[in-house]
Amino acid sequence: MTVWWGIVALLLIAVGVQFYINRKQKSVIEQHVSDNFRLERRLADTRKDLAELNARRKKLLAASTQGLIIVERDGRISSANKVAKRLFGKLRKEETTLMRWTRQHQLHELIEQTLAGEKMPAIFCNAGDKILEAHARSIKENGEIVAVALAVSDVTELQKLSQSRRYFVTNISHELRTPLASLQLLTETLLKGALYDKEVAPKLVEKIAAQVDTLSQLAQEVLDLSLIESGRAPFKLASMPLHTIAQTQIDHLLMQAERKNIELKVEIPEDILVLVDQAMVNRVFMNLVHNAIKFTEKGGVTVSAQMPNGRTIFGDREVEPGWIVVGISDTGIGIPKEDLPRIFERFYKVDRARSVGQESGTGLGLAIAKYIIEAHGGEIWAEANGRAKGTTFYFTLPTDDIVGEEV
Repeated sequence: MTVWWGIVALLLIAVGVQFYINRKQKSVIEQHVSDNFRLERRLADTRKDLAELNARRKKLLAASTQGLIIVERDGRISSANKVAKRLFGKLRKEETTLMRWTRQHQLHELIEQTLAGEKMPAIFCNAGDKILEAHARSIKENGEIVAVALAVSDVTELQKLSQSRRYFVTNISHELRTPLASLQLLTETLLKGALYDKEVAPKLVEKIAAQVDTLSQLAQEVLDLSLIESGRAPFKLASMPLHTIAQTQIDHLLMQAERKNIELKVEIPEDILVLVDQAMVNRVFMNLVHNAIKFTEKGGVTVSAQMPNGRTIFGDREVEPGWIVVGISDTGIGIPKEDLPRIFERFYKVDRARSVGQESGTGLGLAIAKYIIEAHGGEIWAEANGRAKGTTFYFTLPTDDIVGEEV
């Protein structure tokens, strides 16, 4: 009997131990399940955060106006935005490194030096016909450089503007030096006694006045050109008779032409109307006719206009209907054909003055005329057969019924 009670006791103890173990295992399993659930939630949240960060990074790359490239520590390109691909071309699978993709040694060296921990200034490099500016910044994790962010900008136009500004300053300095030197010499001559010479003094004063006129013209043309180029010049379009515009400017120049026995003619029908800013177009006529008189020793200057019914060819230009073609022809010394492509550049001057004993001018008048005509949506060009065979300047103006672009 005692043995049976011992067996029963052992069984009860075993059942109790098993019950305790089962409860403990259940608690542990429940804890594991709870921990796994929390880990899965944290992992899901982390994945969501990473996805949001990646989406934000892609948006930033896409929105940037610069070319942005991320280069990893091993030299591999991990990302590049559309602007970068526009600058360097499509990124192919085999072009895994910056050097293979861009073929730019300077950019490769910039990346290498930045990965080495050096703070590098911006560099400039050429890519075809583009001038690029590149900045590199290191990307760090736990204090160590793991990648480099490269920002590349196309600064071609900025560089051209900078070069143009330097060229402008150089040329304006040169243009000022000549009349100022003449004024200094003439003034010194007067001060040394010529002022009291009744024959010499008036001639010197006339020359001084001419140089002052040159300086005034230069100052006015620089201001005009600056205003027109900046887009701040107000253009007030109105329907105007072209004959009236041309004849008014011819009348202003009659005395200059009569002194040289040069005939001025206006051959423009009185019923032609143009949609223009009269003050601006006045400058074009004044500039071109003034030049024609200056560089013509005998003969005349003719201002004409044609209204094409359909597409009409004028030299190498095709003119559409709705545009008036104005021609200003002279019988003067002409322009060499090799100079024709450049005559509308600022400060460019054909060496014509020696042939007629005239000052060559500022070299800005034709540039101003070009800006004004193009601001009206038209074109301006010149045709010449060489020296001593005359020149014809053509430009187009919109008729008053053309639907053109807003000026």
